[in-house]
Amino acid sequence: MNIANHFARAAHLWPDNPAVALGATTVTNYRTSAQRIASLAGALQRVGLKPGDRVALVLKNCPEYLELMYACWHAGLVAVPVNAKLH
Repeated sequence: MNIANHFARAAHLWPDNPAVALGATTVTNYRTSAQRIASLAGALQRVGLKPGDRVALVLKNCPEYLELMYACWHAGLVAVPVNAKLH
């Protein structure tokens, strides 16, 4: 099972509910986030990544990190989180 399917299901069931928050501030709802995730997944595939390929994620903790990780999973890629503080 692809873990991204859980997010897609939540977007279908509760599209207007908050999906991502930064502190007490809601950043996005499930509908918008699911659309961005699908778009990012398509972009990753268009640049030539195939299911099973590994993608290193070197970002600070931010809402975009979550969307990129789910986009990798949506595209069948393996997300490899890397500590952004590594030199």
